[in-house]
Amino acid sequence: MTQHNEEQRPRAVLCRLLPGLLFGLLAVLAGACDDEPAQSGGVGYFEGEPQPVDPTCTSVRLTSYDAGDGGWCEFSSSQAVLPDFVRDGMHLAIAEPWNGGSFQGASGEACGECWEVSTVSATAIVMVNNLCPIEGNPLCSGGHFHFDLSQQAAAVLGGGGLDEASARRVPCPVEGNIHAQVNDSNEWGYLRFAVINHRIPVRAVEVGASPDGPFVAAERSGGAMHVLEGPTPDQGDGIWFRLTSAMGETVTATLPVPYMSSGGSAWDLGVQFAQLYNEDEDCDYAPPADVYDDDWGGIEGVTWQPNPWGDGASVREIDSGCADDSASCLRVTLGPWAGSHFYYRQSFPVATFSGLSVRMKGIDAGEITVFASGDDGSCEGQTASLSDGGWVTFDIPLATACAGISSLHTVTVTNGSDRSEFLMDDILFD
Repeated sequence: MTQHNEEQRPRAVLCRLLPGLLFGLLAVLAGACDDEPAQSGGVGYFEGEPQPVDPTCTSVRLTSYDAGDGGWCEFSSSQAVLPDFVRDGMHLAIAEPWNGGSFQGASGEACGECWEVSTVSATAIVMVNNLCPIEGNPLCSGGHFHFDLSQQAAAVLGGGGLDEASARRVPCPVEGNIHAQVNDSNEWGYLRFAVINHRIPVRAVEVGASPDGPFVAAERSGGAMHVLEGPTPDQGDGIWFRLTSAMGETVTATLPVPYMSSGGSAWDLGVQFAQLYNEDEDCDYAPPADVYDDDWGGIEGVTWQPNPWGDGASVREIDSGCADDSASCLRVTLGPWAGSHFYYRQSFPVATFSGLSVRMKGIDAGEITVFASGDDGSCEGQTASLSDGGWVTFDIPLATACAGISSLHTVTVTNGSDRSEFLMDDILFD
């Protein structure tokens, strides 16, 4: 994916440099650059409200990028108060349509939220610290829920090269209290900050010169927050925070933030959210069992794909003559000793499924062999004659056919005659 710009720039500069900057589209959304049209077209281009996801368990597409210490959320992932997994690089950029977080709050509420991500290889918790913007990133534009992982997170999860995974929101496993990272301030009441080390997403923040108020509401500003006319040094000994979680719990700091703090310093607020969501159901990922069943199995951008080889080999979708009058199937043409792979980009353990079934019908065909394979070899196949023109079902028990094979990613058909033309339907793992 495109590397995400981590610099913060004045809004006027954003308007001039919109095509190349991370904050460009946000400026458009804020009405600051109304004369600059947003990018349109492309894979999965997003328009309208974010497509809802089930935060208890949802499909998510994964890519990866060279993440730095900071990001659009404007907090440092190396802050000592943050959990070890975050400081070790287990963070991500969330696709822009979902940067309101799992509770669908305002833009930026996703910052600091934690998700448990499950791939075919591993399961791990990752924190949101950056944005994958629509501008210049079609995969992040809303066609499918999307995470752009740091390289460290991608390595741990064994995914991030355009893969599918499962994800569920989890309370962040933080220790200690919520902190405020102050990025800028002045003596006239301006304060720019990011809230970090919270268990639950932060819905609203207010600041005041006393823990008893009055309080001034902070505004979302990109991935951070700011107050333009907040407490000033002549009003007290420090700035007091009152925070409300996305679940509605409100806590008031017991420790103040000193006036004139800046430079990314993090200050303990003395409180933490107590209310948690209880979502303990498993959310394990399994690859799509339907290689082809009226359509290619998988999600947008990550599907099973045909790869025919040899003279005259082709695979095309048709909408008539299919098994059980289904809406579509495949018409396959193979020259002498040609074949076709049906390939999924993520290898999965053989034990994920118990069997493989394929239905075929000859048009002008002889003997056809079907087998599954992976990086460490091919399973035993089944061969049948399609010359009688009826539908033939191949049923391959994987435990016996794939003895000694650890993982799979391909279903293959090969032609054992001079030339074959046939239909394929219901290519399914059980």
